[in-house]
Amino acid sequence: MMKKKMMLEKIAIIILFIVLIIFMLIVPSMNTDINVGKLIINEVMLVNNSTIMDKFGNYSDYIELYNGNDYDINLYGYYLTDSMKDTKKWIFPDVTIKEGDYLVIYASGKDTFEDGELHTNFKLDTKGETVALSNSSAKVISKVYVKETYKDTSYGYNGQEYVYYYNGSPGRENSSEYSHDPIYEIKNDYKLRITEYMTNNKNALKAFDNKFYSMIEIHNEDDKDINLQGFYLSDKEDNVVKYAFPDVNLVKDGYLTVYASGLDRVENKEIHTNFKLNNKDGVLILSSPNKSIIDKVNLLELDSNLSYGLYDNKWHLYSNNSFGRENKNDFYEGKKEKEIIINEVSIYPKEAIELKNISNHDIDLSSYSIGDKSGTKYSFSKQVMKKDNYYVISSLKFSINNSNEELYLYKDNNVVDTFYVNRLVGNISTGIDNGHKVYYKNITLGSQNSKTVYTGFSEEVSFSINGGYVTKGDKVSLETRDGSTIYYTTDGSFPSDKKTKYQEPITINKNMVIKAISYHEGLIESSIVSRTFIVDRKHDIDFISISSDYNNLFNGGIITNYTSNATRKINFEYYASDGKLGVDFLADMKLSGMDSRREPQKSMSIYLRKRYGLNKVTYPFFNDNNYNTYSSLLLRNAGEDPKNVRIMDAALTRLLKGEMDIDMQDYRPVVVYINGSYYGIFNLREKLNADYVESKFGADKDTMDLIKYSTAIHGSTKDYNNIVNYIKSHNPANKDVYEYIKSKIDVQELINYWIVESFYGNTDLGNIRYYKTKDGKWRWMLYDLDWSLWNSSLDMGYPIKNIRVPAATYLFSSITIVRALYRNSEFKDLYLASLAKYLKETFKPARFNQIVDELVKEIETEMPYHIKRWGSSYSGLNSMSRWKSNINSFKNSYKNRYNKVVNNLRSYYNLSSKEYNKYFGDLT
Repeated sequence: MMKKKMMLEKIAIIILFIVLIIFMLIVPSMNTDINVGKLIINEVMLVNNSTIMDKFGNYSDYIELYNGNDYDINLYGYYLTDSMKDTKKWIFPDVTIKEGDYLVIYASGKDTFEDGELHTNFKLDTKGETVALSNSSAKVISKVYVKETYKDTSYGYNGQEYVYYYNGSPGRENSSEYSHDPIYEIKNDYKLRITEYMTNNKNALKAFDNKFYSMIEIHNEDDKDINLQGFYLSDKEDNVVKYAFPDVNLVKDGYLTVYASGLDRVENKEIHTNFKLNNKDGVLILSSPNKSIIDKVNLLELDSNLSYGLYDNKWHLYSNNSFGRENKNDFYEGKKEKEIIINEVSIYPKEAIELKNISNHDIDLSSYSIGDKSGTKYSFSKQVMKKDNYYVISSLKFSINNSNEELYLYKDNNVVDTFYVNRLVGNISTGIDNGHKVYYKNITLGSQNSKTVYTGFSEEVSFSINGGYVTKGDKVSLETRDGSTIYYTTDGSFPSDKKTKYQEPITINKNMVIKAISYHEGLIESSIVSRTFIVDRKHDIDFISISSDYNNLFNGGIITNYTSNATRKINFEYYASDGKLGVDFLADMKLSGMDSRREPQKSMSIYLRKRYGLNKVTYPFFNDNNYNTYSSLLLRNAGEDPKNVRIMDAALTRLLKGEMDIDMQDYRPVVVYINGSYYGIFNLREKLNADYVESKFGADKDTMDLIKYSTAIHGSTKDYNNIVNYIKSHNPANKDVYEYIKSKIDVQELINYWIVESFYGNTDLGNIRYYKTKDGKWRWMLYDLDWSLWNSSLDMGYPIKNIRVPAATYLFSSITIVRALYRNSEFKDLYLASLAKYLKETFKPARFNQIVDELVKEIETEMPYHIKRWGSSYSGLNSMSRWKSNINSFKNSYKNRYNKVVNNLRSYYNLSSKEYNKYFGDLT
C-alpha cells in the first residue's frame, strides 16, 4: 500500500513537471512576436493621440500591415484579432495590399470599409494588447504583443526585431528613433525657446509677397546648430503636431522668424505655417520630433503692430519689434490718450461704422482712415468732426466680417483704436458703453448709443440626440449650461419666447423638426438650433432637412406659388447617409429655374446671409472638389427631366469631369425633407455665380465681371463688349489679331464649351454665362443640359458653320466669337484636334454607360420611395421598371448621337480627305 502511494506521488510529480514545462513553453509564446512569411503586422499604436486622423475626424488607434512579397495580396477572407481565443474576430473585406506597400487599419470598433478606409470591430486596450493576423484558413501568420507605452509612440518592426518607436509612421517605413523597452516618459533637452510673437501685424513687417502676417520668433539657445526638420509648431493644445517644420537649420544662438500665415510654404527662405495666428488664439506650442512640448506660451491679445517678447526671462510688450535678433529693454510704455474711437458697428440693414469724438475739441479727419485686417482702408475727406459728435461711414471699401473681424482706426497710418467684432447678427449692433464692448437691439448710428445694453448672447441649446435617425418613442432632452430658459417648436416654425416652454424631454413618434432658442436676462437670445429626426427609416444617400414657418413655404408660400421670386428664411441641415449631422445654418431660399418651376417638385436655391450669422460655409458637399467653401447651393429637381431619368444633366456633366478644362456644376444626389415631410430625391448642385469663381480660383469677386446671356449679374459688360466689337472689326486670321484675342479669351475653354454644346446637341442655348476675373481671361460656364440628345441628326458643325439649329434662344455674341476665330488656322487646328481627342476618349459610349450605371447605383435604393412620392405627378416615372426603361433609352440616345457625329464629321466641317485623316483617321 505504501509502495503504491509512493508510486502515485511520483507519477503526480512527473505530471506536474510536464504540465509546468508545457506551461513555460506556452506562456512565453503568448507574449512572443511571430512572423510566418513576409506579410506582417508592421506597426501597432495603442494610443493615437495626434498621429493620424481617420475619415470620421477621430484619432483611432491603428494596426499597420506590410507586404514584403514581390506580388500583390488580396486580403479578402483574412482576419485580424486582439484575442487569441477568437482568431476570426474581424474579417477583411475585398481589399488588396500591393507588393512593398503598407496598409493602415483603424481599430475603432466601427467595423466599416468606406472610401478605402478600414475599421475593425474591436478597439485596442491601452494597457497592453496582443494583435494577430491570420490567413483565410485562420492560421496565424503574424502576431505581436504590445505593452503599455506612451501616447503616440508605437510598436513596430525595424527589419530585424520589434521595438518601441518614439513616433508612429502609419503608411510608411518605420524609421524614427526607437527603444527596446516601452516608452513611459518623453524627455527632451532641446534648448529652443519661443522668444517673440506678433498676432496683429498690420503694417509693421512685410513678408516677401508684400503682405503682412502674424509672426513667431524661435531662438536656439544651444551651443550647436539644430536642424528643425521634424519639430512642430501649433496653436492648439489638443493637436501639438499641427505644423511640421521643413529642413531648416537654426544656427547656435540664432533666431528664426516664422510667418503664421496659413499658407504652408517655404518661399524665398521664408517659412510659413499652415495655421494663422490671431488674437483669439490662446496658446503657442513648440514640440520636439517625439511630440513632447519644448516650450509653451500663453498668448495675449495685442493691438496692431505690437509684439510680445522675452527679455531677461520675462515677457514684455514692444512697439519696436526685434524679430530675427535679440530683444532689448526698450519696452512699450502704452498708448497716448485717444481722441476718436470706434463707437458702434452694424451689418444689417447696412454695414456701417460709427466714430465718436471723445476729445474736448474739434478734429480734422483728413489725417484719419479706417480699415480691416485685409489691409484695405477707407480714407476720410477733409472734414471737421465736432467735439462729442459722431461720424458714420457706410460706403466702405471692405466688408465687415460679422464673426471674426478686427477694425482699425488710423491717424497718419498709425493705429489709434482697435475694435473686435466677435459676433453680430440681424438688426443688432455692437458698441462701446462706459469703456466696455456691449450689444444693442436698438441701432443708434449717428447718435448717442442706447441705454439698454446686453453683455452677450444666451448659450445655444444642446440636444441629447443630435438629429438624424431615431426609433419611434425615443426621447430628446434640451439643455443649456448657463441656466437660460428654453422655448421650442416641433412643426418647423421658428421658436421664440411666445412658443412652448421646455420642461421635459420630447418624445419622437414621427418625423419631426425640433427648433430651440434660449433666453437669459441681460443677454440677447441665442441663435436658433434646428435638428431633424427621421423615425424608423435610413437612407443610402445623404439627406437635407429644410424647415420654416408653414406660410413661408405653403398656403401661397414660395413652394406652392411657382411665379414667386420671393426669398424666405429657412433652417438648412445636412446629414450624411449614416444619419450624422454634417453642417447646419440659417439661410434664405427661393425657387429656381424657368419652365421647371411649373413642375410639382420645385428646384430651390439656398443663399447664406451674413445677417443670419454666416455668409459662407465650409463643408465637403461634393466629394473630390479641391475647394469646399460655398455661399450658395442649388437643390435641383432635375430641371426639365424630373419625369424621365432624373440624372441627365448630372451624367452629361460627370462625363466631362477630369477630362477637360470647363466650368460646370458638381453634383451629389440627396434626399430632401421639408418640415419633416419626405420630398424625394434632389440633385444638389453648385450655383454658378461670382462666389463659385471666388471659391474655385481664389479670385476677388468685387473685381469680377460675370454675365448671364447679355446682362451683367456682377461687374459690367464693358470689357466683354469691347472684345466682341474688336473681333467684328478685325480679322482673327491675322496672327497679331489672334494673339491679342488669346490674351483676352481662354481659347481652349471656349473650344471645350462649344464642342460639348454641339456634341450633346443642346438646343436650349440661352442658358449661358461667362466671366472674367480681374487679371484673367473670359471663360464660359456650362449648365442646364436637359434639352440635349433629343435629335441625334443635329448638325455638329454648329456654331462653327453658319447653320441654325432648332433652339429656344441664342447668344449671338458668343457664336460670333467662335465662328470668327475658326477662320484662324491655329484655332481651327486646336478645335478639331480637341474634338478628335474627346471623341476617342471622353465621349466613348462605353465610358458614358459606365458613368450612368454609377449614378443609377447611387440612387437605386431610394427611387422606389421617390416614385411613391412623385409617381402620380409624373406618368413617365410611375414605376421602377419604367425608370429602368428610361435609363436604357437615355443610353441608346447617347449612342445614336455619338455614331451620328462620328459618321458625319467630314460633312459637318467640310474637311478634305487629308484633313479628315489628320484628325479622325484613327477614330474607331
